[in-house]
Amino acid sequence: MSGESYDLHLTTLSPIHIGSGKSYSCCEFVPAKAKSKGQIVKIIKRVNLTNYYSSLSDDRKDTFLASLTNSNFELKQFDKKIKKDFVRYQCIDNSRVDFINEVQEHIKTSDKLYIPGSSIKGAIRTAIFYDLLTEDDMDKIGKDISSNRRNNSFLSNDLLKKHFTSGFGNDAQYNIFRFMQVADTTTTNLPRIEQVLAVMATDDRRKNQFYSRHGKVVKSYLETIGANKNFKSSLTTTFDSNIYRKLKLEDKSEILDLNYLKDVLFKFSQDLIYYEMDFADKYDIDYLSKFYETLNKKNTVDAPLLKIGAGSGLMATSIAMKLKEYDPASFDRVRNSFRRSYDFEFPKSRKVTKQGKPFGWVKLEFN
Repeated sequence: MSGESYDLHLTTLSPIHIGSGKSYSCCEFVPAKAKSKGQIVKIIKRVNLTNYYSSLSDDRKDTFLASLTNSNFELKQFDKKIKKDFVRYQCIDNSRVDFINEVQEHIKTSDKLYIPGSSIKGAIRTAIFYDLLTEDDMDKIGKDISSNRRNNSFLSNDLLKKHFTSGFGNDAQYNIFRFMQVADTTTTNLPRIEQVLAVMATDDRRKNQFYSRHGKVVKSYLETIGANKNFKSSLTTTFDSNIYRKLKLEDKSEILDLNYLKDVLFKFSQDLIYYEMDFADKYDIDYLSKFYETLNKKNTVDAPLLKIGAGSGLMATSIAMKLKEYDPASFDRVRNSFRRSYDFEFPKSRKVTKQGKPFGWVKLEFN
């Protein structure tokens, strides 16, 4: 058995959020200020409530528990100066607001942030699938949609099997991606809290607005890995001609070739960047236009870009972009099957930070 192992270097180009599925509220942290690179910055200190509670006197414990029953309770109202011993970790508060009610947590290990290998591998798999689809495949998808055999899905299990498996036995066992492993990245400290807004296209062309509810702009808050952070990972492929022959995967081996991987990642990101540039220009979102013009220059075959995590959106996680280009009528049928769809643009919103930066972009370098 043989194979190749590559050192994978990732550089974040915009804030990254890979959700842990958990969140914490203002009863678990206190705001503060700290010095960073010679400047005073806002931070929040996330508290280990179990340890903190254990340190309180009996009277204070009763008061604290009673306070927690109040949905508007803020820990800073109870104790403004939490001792360092009870602080789990600190975050730079980049939200530019005075009050944060709840923060969605980034996935961590021992309270340190990382990017899961599964997130990287999943994005690579999408780019490869996008590349492998043929005109016949797109015709099949269009026919399935027309005959209502597929509703609001931009993926086809049959085509996934065709391109990634031998079509025999258990799909996981006979899948070429069984022979690719991507390790979790190294870790980093100090999450950045970002305010999340959804900028939306409107039916009045050349205009845009932020998503609002009951007259108020909807905001949420994420722990993120900031831009310009460097990580290390590894990508390993395994090759065994006997196993490939036994599983009838000989014709899939090119998928694991490094030059092929870099090429398809470059092309997929290029198509996605151009798509986002068109969207930004169409609806006069100047800050997105500038971001993607700069990003486009950073995408190369030797160091391709990838979009991962929160804010990736439909186009980065499916074949919808190719379907829209190849068969607009079928794309419209799928679009109309969603609970909310719009004739003028779909999808019509993009998640951005308060500073107007999209989420999820990283650069990959293989060594």
